[in-house]
Amino acid sequence: MKKALILIGAGVILLLIALLWLQMTPHRVVEEAEIDYTDERYTWNAQVGARGGDTLVRGEKIDEIRNDPEKLVLAFNRSGRDPEAFRTAKNEKTLGLPKLKLLDLEGNLATVEVINARYLTQRMGTTGADAFMAAATFTLTEHDAVDKVSFVFPEGDHAMPGIYSRDTFTGRWRTEPTETENDAPPPPKPPNNGPFRA
Repeated sequence: MKKALILIGAGVILLLIALLWLQMTPHRVVEEAEIDYTDERYTWNAQVGARGGDTLVRGEKIDEIRNDPEKLVLAFNRSGRDPEAFRTAKNEKTLGLPKLKLLDLEGNLATVEVINARYLTQRMGTTGADAFMAAATFTLTEHDAVDKVSFVFPEGDHAMPGIYSRDTFTGRWRTEPTETENDAPPPPKPPNNGPFRA
């Protein structure tokens, strides 16, 4: 009997040591690959004055994030930071570059606020503002459920708020897919079969 109690006691001590060791060992969490949001290959990009005319070029890494609207916005902003961090206070003279903030996804429409919109509407010129809006629209409509983007900001000299689609820009901008191994264009977007699904 004494021998059995000693064995049970030793077993309990070993179990406690094992539990303590597991608690002290850092947990290994498999995280998804880190995204470099400054890499323009995650978005569509405007090339003003390109040979053959102003061109929108599809980033070669966009397929990696195309079905995550938050990541598309962060990639377009070229930063993993919260878009609110870029908002210029009303009383400051220096305006930061415009950034997007995703407000809503409903049906086939993504609604975004343009933070620092005065820079967009007053300082980028008509071509620069059009390039920003076109690249943003093409980037966000990469998402399977999004066909249109509603931009929310005060109207200015070079840009107007409203609902935009790829068709809005196809008369002014050429589109060019990224070069792939076989130079094939990217696959067509699947049809929109209803509201956004996360």
